Parts: sequence; C-alpha cells; structure tokens
Amino acid sequence: MKIREFSNKFNLSYDTIRYYMKLKLINPQKVGGHYEFDQEDQNDMEEILKLKEMEFSLDEIKEILNFKRIGRLSNYQRNSYYQNLYQNKLKSLNKRITELKKAKDGLKSHLKKLKEESNEKQNDLSLNLNLLDLFACPACGSDLSLSAEKIENNRIHQGSLNCSCGEKILIKDGILYTKEIYNQETQAEVFETDPLFHVTDYIKQTDSEFMDHSYQSLEWLKNKINFSNLKNKVILEPGSGYGLLLRNIYDQLSSDITYICVEHNPELNRYLKSLLELSPAGPEIIFLTAELPTLPLKEKSLDYLLDFSGISNFSFHNQGFLPELLLQYFKENFILTAVFIIYHKFGEKNIVARKYRDYFIYSNIRLKLQEMGFEFLEEDKSELKKIENSFGKYEEFAQIGDQIYSYQLQARK
Repeated sequence: MKIREFSNKFNLSYDTIRYYMKLKLINPQKVGGHYEFDQEDQNDMEEILKLKEMEFSLDEIKEILNFKRIGRLSNYQRNSYYQNLYQNKLKSLNKRITELKKAKDGLKSHLKKLKEESNEKQNDLSLNLNLLDLFACPACGSDLSLSAEKIENNRIHQGSLNCSCGEKILIKDGILYTKEIYNQETQAEVFETDPLFHVTDYIKQTDSEFMDHSYQSLEWLKNKINFSNLKNKVILEPGSGYGLLLRNIYDQLSSDITYICVEHNPELNRYLKSLLELSPAGPEIIFLTAELPTLPLKEKSLDYLLDFSGISNFSFHNQGFLPELLLQYFKENFILTAVFIIYHKFGEKNIVARKYRDYFIYSNIRLKLQEMGFEFLEEDKSELKKIENSFGKYEEFAQIGDQIYSYQLQARK
C-alpha cells in the first residue's frame, strides 16, 4: 500500500504520517524509491489511533509499541501488562476528570458573576459644562463661545466651541474635535473592526518580555503619583491611546480631578470613552481629539502631565521636545511624570529618521528639562534590551539591532 492509499484509509495527512515514521511509530519499507505500508504497518496505525482516543501520549504509545515488538511475551503476560497499563491510565484520567470538573465549576461560577454584573452605561463622560473655562482658541488665544445642540444633565453631547476669528472646536457625542481632525474623520474611519479586537490582538501579537518591561515601567509611574495631592488638579495625558495608563489609575482618581486625554485618533477616544462609561463615576475626563502640540486650552491651565510614552510617540514624527512645546499651558509648580523610550544604540534597520532622533537620547532629554527649569525628583531606568527578535507588528519601533531601554522620571517646574 502506497502512502496515498494509507493516508486515505486512516484520514491522515502526509505530514502526520511522515512524523509518525520519524518517531518510528510505523516502519514502512522503502521499495523502488517509494514507501510500502504492509499489514503490520496498518495494524500499528489502528492501534496508535485507538490509544490516542484513550488519551495516551505519543511517547506512551511508542513505549507500548516497543513492548509489543520486542517483548514477545505469552498471552497471559501480555494481558497482565495491558491491564496494568490501562488501570494506570484510567486513574490518571479520573484525576484529570476531577480537575476538569473543578475548572468547569469555577468557570460556571465566574460566568454567572459576570452575567449578573451590569454591562450598562453607569457614567456619562461627555463634556461637563463647568469645564468650559479651561478652553481658548488654539489660533488666537481668545475665549470661546458655546453653541450647543444637545445638553443633558449638565453634559454637552453635541455642539461646538466657536471663536470670533473663525476657529471652531466641534463636540460630537461628548468628545471634542479640532476642525482639521473632524474633517479627516468624516472622510475615513480608522478601524474596520471593533477597537476591542485590537487590544486583544495586541496582547497576542506582542512579545511577552516587552509587555513585562512595559508593565514594570507603568507600575513605577503609578507608584510615583501622589493621588492625595491631585485634588482639584488638571492633568494632561498626551497620546492617551487605548487608555492603558488611565485605566490603571482610574479607580484612584477622585471626582474633583480633571483629566484631559489628548489623542489624534478619533476611534481611540470613542473606544476609551465608551469603556470608561461602564465604570462607576470617577474624575472628570475631557476627551480631546487633536494634533499635538496645538491645543484649545488657556495658558497656565495644567497642573500635571502624566505620560506613558506619549512624548516619545510624538518624537517619532516631529522635531522639538513636546513638553517644551506645551510650556505655555503649564502652571507654577507643574509636575511631569513620564516614561520615555530611549535608544542606547540605533540599529541599521532603525525606523526613526535621523532628524527626529534627538529626544530618544537620554542625555538630550535630561539637558532639555534642565534648560526648561525642571527639578528632578525621581529617576529610574529599565534594563537595556538588545533587540534580537521583533516585538510584534504593533511595536515596530524596536528593530533587530536596536538597543533600547525606558527612562522614567518625575520632575517639577
């Protein structure tokens, strides 16, 4: 019997058959350049499939076949061997069944709990009317007037903030859009699928060691935030993305805090708003869809800049140091708590254009902050990572040959 006929008889792929041959589970003879599967091979294959149905591993099956081929014992001895073998496997399966039943009961309990939890909107995070004093025209700095189309419970759902110079900030579903971003948004959607898919896909596609290092940096940042000192403060997060930072500290932010998420990607702001609205009431959040560094905010309106690589993300495609470009918005005793991506070495395949590399260099960042008058309160560096394999399609900043670490700091101006 040739391999094709053997494959059809047992419904096995050629690759599976060749793998079993490699393990010596079946031993066809080669005749004239082709393998011939005789009756013994067929008998062995039938036994292999039966043993697999009984949850025997390939290693266990190999041992059984070796016993069959080499042992050559009497029927009584062979019967005794198989009884002992099957009894041990039965004990193993019974133990596994008990463990699986426990796991099944645990899953059912968790599913019941999840179904009982409300999946309804608990919290309206549309723009609060009381926060309009924060805004100013990004073009001329003048005050803005509200033209509201829909207001519910002191929240602006639809409308615009207008300047006499002709500049306009649009409000759609409680999210603010600069005019340029809004016009782009009407032309094309960013995501073709549910943004939640991108979060789960990110976790699947991204190097686990990189995610571990990112989590350590995030924990460092969280531990440096004195939440008790944030009462009535205005916080800016540049490049809030999927809200990794905000979602990790949301429960610790009190209702008297105003947190501004700046993101140029409209879908990400919509996703984050809808996600946080399923949580109990927390801080006031302003979702601002705009291109950094020009923001529709008044001068000296910010107390705090919280950043988890947003400044570095800005530097991939822009010259200039983002905190310096935002300097007009900082109050006295302004606090910066940030995580920067640092290239110890730019590899041959590095994606950062040479004209944008200045603020991926540790010494340049420290020097610039010193020139800006910042006092360093806390600093730390992660372990240097020499990139030998890709971090995944979502983290293309790390190319083979690069040497990277993160620089964490807290500073006051």
